[in-house]
Amino acid sequence: MINRDPAFWDSVAQHPQVAPHVFMGRATSSLAGLVEHPGVLPLASENGGVLFVGIDPLGMVREMHTMYKPEGWGREVALFGRKFIEEAFKVCSLITTNEQEGHWRSLPPKSHGWVSSGEFREVGLSKRVRLWLLTREAWVASPVGRKMQCQ
Repeated sequence: MINRDPAFWDSVAQHPQVAPHVFMGRATSSLAGLVEHPGVLPLASENGGVLFVGIDPLGMVREMHTMYKPEGWGREVALFGRKFIEEAFKVCSLITTNEQEGHWRSLPPKSHGWVSSGEFREVGLSKRVRLWLLTREAWVASPVGRKMQCQ
C-alpha cells in the first residue's frame, strides 16, 4: 500500500489525461522529492493512488492529492479511496483537498463526510480551486465511514 517508488508516481502523474490536472499548466517534472519525503504518506493501488502531504508542523493535518490513470477511474478509486482514508486517519485528524473548477473528478465524495470550505478562488495557477475538509469525526459518522468501521 505505501509506495515511495518515483517511477510509479511519475508514470501516473505524467499520463496525458492526468498531467494537466496535476501540473495545472506548468511543465511536468518528477514527483521523486515529494513521494520520498517522510512527511508524505504515498498510498498506491494498481493504477494510481493518493498522496497525503503533511501541512502542519504537528502532523495533524494532511492535504490529499488523488492521482489515477484512466484504467483506475471508477471502481478502483472507490474501493481503495475508503481504505486510504482509513490509513490517513491513523496519523492525522483532518484531511484537506482541492476541487479544480470544471474538473468533476476532483470533487470529493460527500458520502465520506467532506464539506466545502467556501467558494472557488483564484490561487495563482491556471485553474480556480475550492477547499474541502474532512475531519475524523465526520468520516466516522458518514455512511461510508460507518461501513468501514464494521468491517
